[in-house]
Amino acid sequence: MSVNHETGAATAAIEKAYRERSGGFLAWAKRHAPDAESAEDALQDAFGRAMANANALSLVEDVAAWIFSAMRNRLLDLWRGEGARRRAGAVDIPDETLEEISIAAGYDPHDELVRGEIDEALATAIEALPTEQREVLKAQALDGFTFAELAESTGVSIDTLMSRKRRAVIKLTAALEYWMED
Repeated sequence: MSVNHETGAATAAIEKAYRERSGGFLAWAKRHAPDAESAEDALQDAFGRAMANANALSLVEDVAAWIFSAMRNRLLDLWRGEGARRRAGAVDIPDETLEEISIAAGYDPHDELVRGEIDEALATAIEALPTEQREVLKAQALDGFTFAELAESTGVSIDTLMSRKRRAVIKLTAALEYWMED
């Protein structure tokens, strides 16, 4: 069996991307996937697709970027599945929280075209937050607890809880801005 030069070069580029970038890709995927198994599956699927399409990839300048995009798209598909969202503990985002984050990012939260997609992007971003920030955001903004109630139940000061929520909103704003650029 003979392999043409372009396919061989593309295969070499895929293998190089795997050696050099798969660890970073997997770390990113684990932060954005519903669970570690889904992250690993998405990465494997992306590299599998790359190998299956090596001939077509011979025309792609940045194979690693193509693989990352394929992995990211697979993760987005996973999050779109309601079952995966429930398994990961994702919750529906209240209108007030969605509005606060959207306005902070400079977008109209009432634009029905992007509202559902923003909701999905934020759900993914919320799950990627550091645990302390995610817990405060969920308890205060999503579950309706006051900062005073949280301070009493956790023993953490109100100022610290407010700071954690603020940092979470800043990170979610950045994630939304990144998503909107995409």
